[in-house]
Amino acid sequence: MLLEAYDRVLAYVRSSKGAAARRPLQVKALERIEGSGRDSFLVCAPTGYGKSLITMSIALHEFLQDSKVIAAYPLRALIEEQVSDMKKLFSFHGICSEFVGARHMGSRESPYLVHPVTLTTIDTLSLTALGLSPEDTGRVFRKVSGSLFGSLGHYLFSWSSVFSSSFIIMDEIHLMYDSSKSLSFLRALMDMCEDTGVRTILMTATLPRKFEGVLPRGKVERLGFSRDDDPEFYGERSSKKYRVELLYLKSGEKLSRIREVLAKSDFRRALVVFNTVEDAVSFYKLLEGRKVLLHSRFTEEDKRDKLRRLKELQDLGEKHVVVGTQAIEAGVNISSDLIVTEVAPPISLVQRFGRFLRYAEKSGRAFVWVEEDSLDSESEVYKVYNKELVKRTLDYLNSNSDVNLHISYDDFMDKVYLEEPRVDYDIIRKMRVILTDLTRPSTSALKLFIRLEGSFVREGSLFTVVSENGYEVNVSFEYLYRQKRMRLCDDCPEDVYEALIDSLAGRRFHVHVGYDREVGLT
Repeated sequence: MLLEAYDRVLAYVRSSKGAAARRPLQVKALERIEGSGRDSFLVCAPTGYGKSLITMSIALHEFLQDSKVIAAYPLRALIEEQVSDMKKLFSFHGICSEFVGARHMGSRESPYLVHPVTLTTIDTLSLTALGLSPEDTGRVFRKVSGSLFGSLGHYLFSWSSVFSSSFIIMDEIHLMYDSSKSLSFLRALMDMCEDTGVRTILMTATLPRKFEGVLPRGKVERLGFSRDDDPEFYGERSSKKYRVELLYLKSGEKLSRIREVLAKSDFRRALVVFNTVEDAVSFYKLLEGRKVLLHSRFTEEDKRDKLRRLKELQDLGEKHVVVGTQAIEAGVNISSDLIVTEVAPPISLVQRFGRFLRYAEKSGRAFVWVEEDSLDSESEVYKVYNKELVKRTLDYLNSNSDVNLHISYDDFMDKVYLEEPRVDYDIIRKMRVILTDLTRPSTSALKLFIRLEGSFVREGSLFTVVSENGYEVNVSFEYLYRQKRMRLCDDCPEDVYEALIDSLAGRRFHVHVGYDREVGLT
């Protein structure tokens, strides 16, 4: 039974992390997953509630039943700690940890997602599900390009690896909400899982009700959190004391004003979040004392080092400041008693506040700031976000400064996300057609992959650049384009399709920019 596996997971948690008891919504979800006749579920629980324990329980149970589970996450940052915990869980119960494997850009442990328990990115899952696994992408590209050294890859093996699973679990799916491409793949995958008998579980802490319009009508059971599900947890989260204070700042003064907020505040652990890497780096350089910088343009090794350093500071209780970007929203389990964050739509904002008063802290100060110049510009985008969503967010916070972003934020979500999520049914059809093409499906998948600019999921692909001092870092096309325009990259293409073709051919782009292990690639 799933609850027996759940109790074994709790025994592992108690042995490694201290007290752990059954939580009502976790129990309810596992009972429904096992006992209902449905094959698809949407589990919604607040940040910090322990959704990962549901994944661990299902993975352990299915392994003991000689079945396979794939757990997929939108970001690599979410995987490493989960893989470590899953392996330790297996070892704790006398099971070889090698049955657990990871597959993403930084790990090839589970090629073709073959391990009985595989943790991967949704990007890698999408490639493998459509017969174009990362192991084969280069070979298929060479085949399409007319090379004698290309091949069609192992598309039947890729398909069987994914669709022979008993469960596919996708966590943190709120990170897919803002992209039509992501939602289209999600719907296509759920349809394909229904056709092949694979059960699907979607999990999130922050999701507008309108998301449910993307899901197959009447086929997905929603398991949401309410006060009655867990009065003790609800009461603990509701007891957090803070008000959201809004700051309207000019671009030329924003960094000095934010530094003033820190100087005038009494805190032990501060979190300062920006919407761009450039702003985060500039502010970080202004600070003195113990500090850690987290953003997307570090090498994998340096990201791990920074997370280790951050854990040391948190465990020691020393006063420090964490400066970051959206990269802190997932996979960074920290807490703070002061948060100063740039405005972002509710999905991102709630995740950021999930790193504020996360544990036993009862009170703190919270600031949300906006750069007035960017808000008033004619652009439809505020930094990296839809400007209309940002304006609605500010309007809501202006009228609801006492909103609790730890527990009761459904109204916030529904007042900001008014539009129906966008799904491209033509893309869904093309993805499903690939699985019926038994002659050249991998080449069909590659052509669609290129048409979608290098990802079935993300808006834009990732490219590898080499810094002046020899460090390799993954960046967006926007970064390549900007360096080209600034004459800091001689071989960076100005066209995304050209960049993608070069990348598929194995090319790395050289930038006239140094890499600093403390501040990354700027």
